[in-house]
Amino acid sequence: MSKEELRIQGEKAMAAATKPIVKLPTKIVRQCGRCGEFTSVMVEPGETAPEFKCKSCNKPAQRG
Repeated sequence: MSKEELRIQGEKAMAAATKPIVKLPTKIVRQCGRCGEFTSVMVEPGETAPEFKCKSCNKPAQRG
């Protein structure tokens, strides 16, 4: 097939597509530089990633 035939075939396929394109949430996994703990967060499309907060380092100190 020539490039022109492939282009035409691609345009036909895109015109025939009936399913809408849906963007899904993204899972971001980060690692704390201090303790090495991994933290994950889900981010919706178009949103900015929230500020990183470590689950272990940001806990209040346990008394005892």
